[in-house]
Amino acid sequence: GGFNKRDGAPAEHEILVSRIIDRPLRPLICDGWKHETQLLNWVLSYDGKRGVEVLGATAASAAMYISDVPLMRAVAQVQVGLIDDTFIVNPTNEQMAVSRLNLIVAGTKGAVLMIEGAADFLPERTMIEAVSLGHSVIGTICDGLDAFRAAVGKPKKLDTIPPPIDGLQDAVNALMTERVDASMDMRGTKKEREAESGPDGAMYIYCVEEMLKEFTEEDNGPGITNAIKGALKKLVSNRMYNKAKTESKRMDGRALDEIRKIDIESGILPGVHGSALFTRGESQTIATVTLGDKGMRQRMAKVEGDGFKRYYLQYSFPPSCIGETGRVGGVKRREVGHGNLAERAILPALPSEIEFPYSLRVESLITESHGSTSMASVCGGCLALMDAGVPIERPVAGIAMGMLLENNEYTSDDDAYVVSDILGNEDALGTMDFKVAGDKEGITAFQLDIKCEGLSVKTMERALEQARIGRLHILGEMNKSLDKSRAELPATVPRMATFTIDESTIGKVIGPGGKQIRSIIEDFGLSNMDVGEDGQIQLSGFSTEKLAEAQEFVKKLVEGGGGG
Repeated sequence: GGFNKRDGAPAEHEILVSRIIDRPLRPLICDGWKHETQLLNWVLSYDGKRGVEVLGATAASAAMYISDVPLMRAVAQVQVGLIDDTFIVNPTNEQMAVSRLNLIVAGTKGAVLMIEGAADFLPERTMIEAVSLGHSVIGTICDGLDAFRAAVGKPKKLDTIPPPIDGLQDAVNALMTERVDASMDMRGTKKEREAESGPDGAMYIYCVEEMLKEFTEEDNGPGITNAIKGALKKLVSNRMYNKAKTESKRMDGRALDEIRKIDIESGILPGVHGSALFTRGESQTIATVTLGDKGMRQRMAKVEGDGFKRYYLQYSFPPSCIGETGRVGGVKRREVGHGNLAERAILPALPSEIEFPYSLRVESLITESHGSTSMASVCGGCLALMDAGVPIERPVAGIAMGMLLENNEYTSDDDAYVVSDILGNEDALGTMDFKVAGDKEGITAFQLDIKCEGLSVKTMERALEQARIGRLHILGEMNKSLDKSRAELPATVPRMATFTIDESTIGKVIGPGGKQIRSIIEDFGLSNMDVGEDGQIQLSGFSTEKLAEAQEFVKKLVEGGGGG
């Protein structure tokens, strides 16, 4: 028949797994590695007992570690759950179904490289304990990977990695330090600042032109231009660190823990169920919410089988939000990852389906980007849900943290400066992107990526506490705009009626070829009618009287038992 027997585009779940495999490995491959490198991961057999994500990530690390690709340290991943105040490493699927924590930790034997996960309003102290436990197990796995490499590993291919050009960094430092410092004192819009200090700005153009007079292509090869830009980026990163150390200031003049100005408007779009405009500095999102019945649930394909999501958040990052042109079409991997993070952050705050029987679709359209639009999506999405009348008792907010180091090749607890609400530049040139979301009491979602050799638990603890303080400030600003959910649903939202019939009578309600159910929808002016395999029926429509009449009709229809 027409059944597609070949794999097509990767499912959302596969994209998310690919990201947690890639993110901890990429920063550890030696700088200067230019060969195309592909990691392929297949699930060849699955017993259904445990998730395969961390196993696949550790297997990918092992394959790269024993290959000639210059990954110089063993990397492993583990999952940590929490049941009845007891941590469980690599829990079963049944255990994860009741766990208050879903934490994935990746790292080397010496430091944490990545964390990813969600929690049910857990305090920062619990998160630190979970990360510490996961990292201790990672150390044991890395010992095994070291032994594996010693037995079968290939020599690393280092002959094609260009050595540093003698004198280049010193020459760039001498020429550009004053101009770099001056660029960090510039104010104005992002566009104005990038005209000077962006990757294609006047500062980079001038540096390349001047350095090529001394370090020519004839003497240093065609890669010299990129080497010059890399040296300038390293200088900018170092001066960012120096400004934090000597002045306790950042490149935009803020204090290390200062949050940019926040502007919020709720209910800006009269024709939608819920909406909010959230602006933090030069990052902005328009979040909208649509409420629907069971027919609006999102179907999900996973290795465990197909399922449905009653709530989902879709994140869009068009090229226009960063002043560029480009193709707009399929969802990119980054959009999937950012949307999933924001989705997980809001999920614990939502009412149960019994309390609120609607399906919920949140859309976050990024209209301007200069740092952590995924966390802006958390704030905007939560406000839009409240504007739609979804009963949220514990609003959530998100914040992105960064870290500045004197030497990006290693982390020192004493010399690490943690910064709150990072700019795009601080993300690109810093060494940490740590996103944390939650309410006043605890954490609901988190994501950490490190661009150095790893992060100590001590520095992570400091970052979490600083993030908590920043999160409280953002929640306070959100509260000024909308302190609680709207008391009533908008008139444009269909009303619901839910009841249950005996499973043996489902055929009577559906009728031959669906004739009966279509007739009920048409006769009573319903928006939709969903009949579950367990006999649960959900009616949706704009007239409460017609819903009551339809419910009474169905109950009379099934009197006397099955058949039909």
